[in-house]
Amino acid sequence: MGFAGGTLEPGAPEVTSSGEEMLWGGRFASGPHPEMVELTASLDIDVSLLEQDVAVTRAHARGLVAAGLLEEEALASIDAACDQLLEDAASGALEIRPTDEDIHTVVERFLTERLGDVGRNIHAGRSRNDLIATDLRLWCRETADALSSEIAELVATICDVASEHVDTMMPGYTHLQRAQPITLGFHLCAHGFALCRDIRRFASARHAADVSSLGAGALAGTTLPIDPSIAAGELDFADTFDNALDSVSDRDFVVDLVYACSMLAVHLSRFAEEVVLWTTSEFAFARLSDDWSTGSSMMPQKRNPDLAELLRGRSGGAIGDLVSLLALLKSLPLAYNRDLQEDKSHLFRAVSAAGRGVRSAGHLVKAMTFDAERLEEATRRGASWATDVAEWLVLRGIAFRDAHKAVGTLVARLEREGLDLQEASEELLTSCHPALTVEVRVLAEPRRAVSARANPGGPAPDRVREQIETLRTVGSTFSG
Repeated sequence: MGFAGGTLEPGAPEVTSSGEEMLWGGRFASGPHPEMVELTASLDIDVSLLEQDVAVTRAHARGLVAAGLLEEEALASIDAACDQLLEDAASGALEIRPTDEDIHTVVERFLTERLGDVGRNIHAGRSRNDLIATDLRLWCRETADALSSEIAELVATICDVASEHVDTMMPGYTHLQRAQPITLGFHLCAHGFALCRDIRRFASARHAADVSSLGAGALAGTTLPIDPSIAAGELDFADTFDNALDSVSDRDFVVDLVYACSMLAVHLSRFAEEVVLWTTSEFAFARLSDDWSTGSSMMPQKRNPDLAELLRGRSGGAIGDLVSLLALLKSLPLAYNRDLQEDKSHLFRAVSAAGRGVRSAGHLVKAMTFDAERLEEATRRGASWATDVAEWLVLRGIAFRDAHKAVGTLVARLEREGLDLQEASEELLTSCHPALTVEVRVLAEPRRAVSARANPGGPAPDRVREQIETLRTVGSTFSG
């Protein structure tokens, strides 16, 4: 956001004039120490709430009109002044003064200078406590929608790639050890469903924020006959507060949004870790395109997945913001305390990182090409057929625990003799269990194993196609 004298950077607001009183100065014999102003100012952070603060001011003005505290004719001049304020901010012409502690002060001063008594009356029945809570709720609601839309786009990208690999074999892992054969499409869908849960978490965070705090005042409402539902309706909130004391001190909705960001970061980090693994020469399952890879300043042969590594590493910041926010709130007595000024730095940072993370993951998904032959070859190692053989015995009346033991014995025998299941003699098989016959050899074929897992949610190609359609349906609900 640009202002007079240049872009407002983190730190104290630029001084453009002096000798003015603070909004709260009447109680004090002298103004605050200049360094006190600098150390307590929040304008560098809450400037991001300018549009919301202006919207809340417009809505509050309509509540004042309904209460008979403001002439209806004043609304046109208030709206015009608000429009001018936003235009000045966008062009860099909005002046910042040393008495402007926060964005609320900037807005009120601007209106007072242009509208006189109308501007001076705009704060009647309102506190900066219910104002900032309402600003934040608006911002969180809009941000939750925006992030949901971005995640939905990522899910759509994953679906596009998964659709190309419904039949591409790959090993599934537990404990980072080859476990059972699956398909690449199935694996990518798993990441898609995790992201859909993130979308639902952002929807829940949006719901938590969709309650207006305006009218709660400093902590106990106001003696003025202002109906909180009027401003709430103007701002399209689903509801108004139930308890003024709770409303001005409530930041649960902020925690909900940051929690959604942190879980998203965890899911993106897990995906990033697999990109890092898959693109190593040890795995060699995938390759990142040149424009999404980096090199080494010393080793000419290197291709590094730096974006994936940064996506993985940055997840720690999101988790840290969540923990910091919880620690900030844990010991605050009711109602508002200045500590709450610090909530926005954690919120804005977590949200910004979430947006960058989603975009990074989208680029990585599109930048990878997969080695289908190597992926399929990997499914033929590590006795990934073992569970299928055990279940084959179960279908023939063998107790699962006995079948499990017999197949474990078979795997050990084959390993010692350097054989695959297809090479096992009938004598070797029956020595592990009388019910094991050469018929089980066919179970070593990975594609057969995948096709056999046709239960809902399984990796059989038809089931994966269904999963892709489910993902697309969920994603389309929140896209755009």
